[in-house]
Amino acid sequence: MECSCPPQWQLWGKECYRLTPRVAQTWDQAKSACRDLGGKMASPRSLEEMNFMTDMAREMDDTGDYFVWIACNDREVEGIWECDGQEGIEPFLEWDMGQPDNNGNQDCVNMAERHNDRMDDAGCESTWPHMAFCIRRAACTYGLIQLRH
Repeated sequence: MECSCPPQWQLWGKECYRLTPRVAQTWDQAKSACRDLGGKMASPRSLEEMNFMTDMAREMDDTGDYFVWIACNDREVEGIWECDGQEGIEPFLEWDMGQPDNNGNQDCVNMAERHNDRMDDAGCESTWPHMAFCIRRAACTYGLIQLRH
């Protein structure tokens, strides 16, 4: 099996990942930016995937203090975190120490270098410059048959 990604996307497993540019964008704007790129906002499902995403953020951000929106929030019920793509299972959330703290009604999640490459709850309307993790399925070839996995 051989998998590939479109230009500017990075292959990991059978999926392609990309970061949006670091700009002032709310969580919802970041989610829309991923859709505009042909994917959806991503959330890590394992420590290995989170480490891959962290490495990617460090490589792509030259400020030394990245902030990246991920597809998790507790907007519906405070303290019940839901992550896109992880419906029906306990989401993988690797919080920084003392997080989540809901400081000022923080319902969305970012990963940040200043939070030890771990997760922090943040206000969904925050326009602090963030990147966003986007994900899409890779195009995989199985022998002579090509499938979108």
